[in-house]
Amino acid sequence: MLSHKKPPNIIEIQDVRYSRGKRAIFDGLNMNFPRGAVSAVMGPSGTGKTTLLNLITGQLVPDDGAVLFDGKVVCPCSRHGLYNTRRQIGVLFQDGALLTDLNVFENVAFPLREHTRLPEQLIRQIVLMRLNSVGLRAAWQRMPSELSGGMARRVGLARALVMDPKLIIYDEPFTGLDPIAVGVILRLIRQTNDVLGITSIVVTHDVAEAEMLADLIFLISEGKVVASGSPLDMQQKASSMVRQFMQGLADGPVPFHYPGTSYADQLQTMSRT
Repeated sequence: MLSHKKPPNIIEIQDVRYSRGKRAIFDGLNMNFPRGAVSAVMGPSGTGKTTLLNLITGQLVPDDGAVLFDGKVVCPCSRHGLYNTRRQIGVLFQDGALLTDLNVFENVAFPLREHTRLPEQLIRQIVLMRLNSVGLRAAWQRMPSELSGGMARRVGLARALVMDPKLIIYDEPFTGLDPIAVGVILRLIRQTNDVLGITSIVVTHDVAEAEMLADLIFLISEGKVVASGSPLDMQQKASSMVRQFMQGLADGPVPFHYPGTSYADQLQTMSRT
């Protein structure tokens, strides 16, 4: 009998290299995201966190190495294969990314109308169920301009869930929210992951929230994973890089100044131009 056992990791990043021009973003990046877990991806600004998400969703193709989703290479592949992969991934964008000319109901219904031929009655039931799960069923007629930041994120989450994805990606879900809204989003991410049995990847700068939420934390810098582990493991790491980031220290391996020539050399160079 053939075995249909699923691989333990829903996403595998295998020795990925990716550059923009002469600048290497990733240089031998290796990461495994366990199925069913909430994993947080953290790191200093400019280390490629958004680039990583684009590689996972097939918007970018690695220069070398491979990105696997559910055991299959994301890119290169056929357009049909790429679309099939993307239908299994929900994304909650930083600002919700709601379509401003559609109301809440139609925003959540949009993926179903685009990718399925479900009857209207079933679409209505699915959308209201997803809105109810994020506490906004009664707001179904509101326009995006009538929503607070936290409400917009919750509508975005309902839309990300509407196709029953295997994986949800959260891109900076706590940015700009008040403490109450942050608490609501934290609870929704955790409950959604556990109740639906899906997998979550959260890209965030918020150390406290990541420690409360994540089963596994990855810290990336200089094109590689410099540390990974449970929140407790990360707090106990001896690395000065990990300590600087997790404790929010101004001084450490991550410099304040962007790398370049000395101040005096730059003045001389500019004076000659």
